[in-house]
Amino acid sequence: MGVATFTLPSTHPVCPQRRLVLVDTPGFDDTEEGERETLRKISVWLASVYESRDLKVKVAGLVYLHSIGQVRMAGSALLSYELFRSICGPIALRSVVMASTQWETVLFNPSAGPVREGELKEFWKEALDQGAIYRRIDVKEPKRDTNDIIEYIVEKHTVAVQIQKELVELGKRVAETEAAQKLKEKLESWLGDPQTKDLSQEKEEQLKEFPVDDGFVNRVKRLLRLKSDSSSPCVPPIESS
Repeated sequence: MGVATFTLPSTHPVCPQRRLVLVDTPGFDDTEEGERETLRKISVWLASVYESRDLKVKVAGLVYLHSIGQVRMAGSALLSYELFRSICGPIALRSVVMASTQWETVLFNPSAGPVREGELKEFWKEALDQGAIYRRIDVKEPKRDTNDIIEYIVEKHTVAVQIQKELVELGKRVAETEAAQKLKEKLESWLGDPQTKDLSQEKEEQLKEFPVDDGFVNRVKRLLRLKSDSSSPCVPPIESS
């Protein structure tokens, strides 16, 4: 996962001189690692920073990135969205930004962008209704749009996403989380669908690896010292795609 760290200026109205960490997680449509391994990596990172006194880091918000040039909302795009929502849970969605990117892909057809944007908002309606907001990262002002998203997240309260609570507080294995169960259901449905039979070998290999990592929770608990106070630093947004 890519990580970028920077410090807010001393004049910042909310978090002066606060260190921010931006974490760019792998996408669930990664062709090299597959959805299960991507979910495992994200889960391990989120659990390891959850309520850790040593790292002094909490999640302030999450950014879900989607290319406006992607025409169809099916298959891997649908799975990515469902897994993302399961990772967040309904409460943390209030600190989520759903963002469209790569607007340069529709410059040749100016009318296509707004149409697809409307389709995206409809596709993401449940998340938006639960408190997530939509933002466009336009090709004309990408830095401005990105900074606006970061500022929005910085002003939000820190949150514990659902998968953190499942892994650390409830002591679940990765394979027992809601996100993993959704992934398993989707893999099974793909294996039984003639239209996705070309994916069967890859998906079957992933299914063989459920359940996974029995010792995960014990290793995470050794890293963490849970605390009950609500004090926290201003926190790193996470990007996902």
